[in-house]
Amino acid sequence: MLRRALPLVAILTLAACASKAPEAPPPPPPAAPAEPTTITLEDSDKAAIQGALREMGTKPIDVPVGWANPATSRRGAVKVLRDGYDAQNRPCREFHSIVVQDPLFQHSTGFLCRQPDGAWEVVQVREYPIHKVPKA
Repeated sequence: MLRRALPLVAILTLAACASKAPEAPPPPPPAAPAEPTTITLEDSDKAAIQGALREMGTKPIDVPVGWANPATSRRGAVKVLRDGYDAQNRPCREFHSIVVQDPLFQHSTGFLCRQPDGAWEVVQVREYPIHKVPKA
C-alpha cells in the first residue's frame, strides 16, 4: 500500500510546487520630483522685490540690496549700476537684479525714474534667460 501511495504523494507535492505563483517584484521607487525649469514670481515675491527697489533708490551705486521670501524660498538682490536722466529730465537709475529659485537664477536690468511725488517707478525692465546652477 505504501508503494502505491508514495508516487501519489510525490505527484501531489510536485503539483503543489508548480501551482505556486511567483512572487511579484517590489514596486519601483517613486520618481524624484521634476526640477523646475522656470521662475514664476508670486505676489509676495513681487512685493519683496518692490521693497528692495524702493530701498535701492536711496543707496549709492554698486551697493546691493537683498531680499528674501521664506514663503516661496526665493531670494535675490538689486543694485544701482549708474545714475542719469530721462527725456523729461527726471532722475533715473539703471539697475541690475537677480532672482534665485534653487537651482535656477535669472538676471534682469532696467531703469527706475523718480516721479513728481518722489517715488521711484520702474519704467523699463529686460529679463535675460534663466540659468541653472550646475551640481557640484
